[in-house]
Amino acid sequence: MAPPAFVPRRARWFAGLALSVALPLQACGSGDDARPGGDAGVGDDASTADAGADAGANSHDLPCALEASGAADPYPWYPALDLARIPFHAGAGDWGPQAEITAPEAPVTTREVTVHTAAELVAAAEVPGTEILVGSDITEQAILFGDVIDVDIVVPADRTIADLIVGRFVPPSTVSRVRIRGPGPMAHSGGRVGSLTFASGPTSDVILDGIDLNGEDRAGGSALYYFAGPTDRVAIVNVRGHATGAGSLHADVRDLVIAGSNIYTGARTRTVNGALEGWGMRGGDRVIVFQNYFEGTRYHRVRVHPLADRTQYTWIAENVLVDPYEARIASAMDIGGTPPDTLYDGFWAQCNVLHAHSTCMTPSFDADVSVFAELTHNTIHGSLTEGMQSARQDANPTHDYLTGNVFGAWEPPPAYASPGDPRDVPLPPDDPGDDDPALEVKPCPGP
Repeated sequence: MAPPAFVPRRARWFAGLALSVALPLQACGSGDDARPGGDAGVGDDASTADAGADAGANSHDLPCALEASGAADPYPWYPALDLARIPFHAGAGDWGPQAEITAPEAPVTTREVTVHTAAELVAAAEVPGTEILVGSDITEQAILFGDVIDVDIVVPADRTIADLIVGRFVPPSTVSRVRIRGPGPMAHSGGRVGSLTFASGPTSDVILDGIDLNGEDRAGGSALYYFAGPTDRVAIVNVRGHATGAGSLHADVRDLVIAGSNIYTGARTRTVNGALEGWGMRGGDRVIVFQNYFEGTRYHRVRVHPLADRTQYTWIAENVLVDPYEARIASAMDIGGTPPDTLYDGFWAQCNVLHAHSTCMTPSFDADVSVFAELTHNTIHGSLTEGMQSARQDANPTHDYLTGNVFGAWEPPPAYASPGDPRDVPLPPDDPGDDDPALEVKPCPGP
């Protein structure tokens, strides 16, 4: 049975999670059902990125008061990431036990096949050890049923794949060592892929490298990528993503690394998109966010949530993070449904450049439900002030929200550098059937 029968398109990011709780507002609206920025005239091409700004601002040379560890431990799929810099990878501490980040293994292939249709893609992926070259645009949904093992899908720059489902929800199947990439590994060299759903439990060793994502689902657009079940070892590198609403969901994932990627979410208003969500990425037990440019119009760029009976860490470093409407950047936050006193273990956000503006919502750059938190050595432009972070630290004396942070007035964010402007990735055609005027809310103006 096809996975869509089990997970409706608009319900995908709610699997296993409750709706978000409201964050405090400064002036207008209330809760996650009132996202002022979402209907502030934010259209398909909306952005505040200043094309005349320094194009090298996310060129992997951001200034930071922290010194990288002298013991280089490069991440194989993005060598600029030195794993030795990550506290929980390097050892145990006040945050909890050591948890080393392990990179996904590449698929081992023994044959090459060129495909031109969804049916041919499905048939090729049934054989373990297959490298699949997409030779024509594939406009139909492709569902890779059953076990998908040692499959390497190559999408050239002039090719597209519509939505792709890998694995099976019921009965469960196994996905292991699957890569979707451009022709030149470890560089942005590929074409466009629509909504990616990894349906299996377990799923392990997944690599998305050098492709464009737009959430195409032939029904107005969905998440860029979604890991539905227990997942280990994922690398998302050198990717551009342009989402009508939310970017991704991965509640039960370990060793997820997203690096060197540019992601724009919430590109369409709530009323047109037919859904509230607009976060950049959400969820995970061990998550690394490094040298990306995340921009969006509503919800957080990065949000994670505590779950019981597991060790959870997130490390966010050297990114450009932009929210010109709601000023919601990154948070470890409780969305309910967990046992009392369930906490996230460790949350770090360091050496980032933030552009956060809002006149309607309280800026959010925090980890109030985390045992250990260091949000330090960041450069912050906009509505998020030193006084706000000082108050957060007073409320959580064991957290550090101040060290090395530099606060200043709003400035236009820089232009996108490599792998390029995600807004150049075409959005899927709108589906007027999912328009919902009831989702319209009072605008929260940009700067």
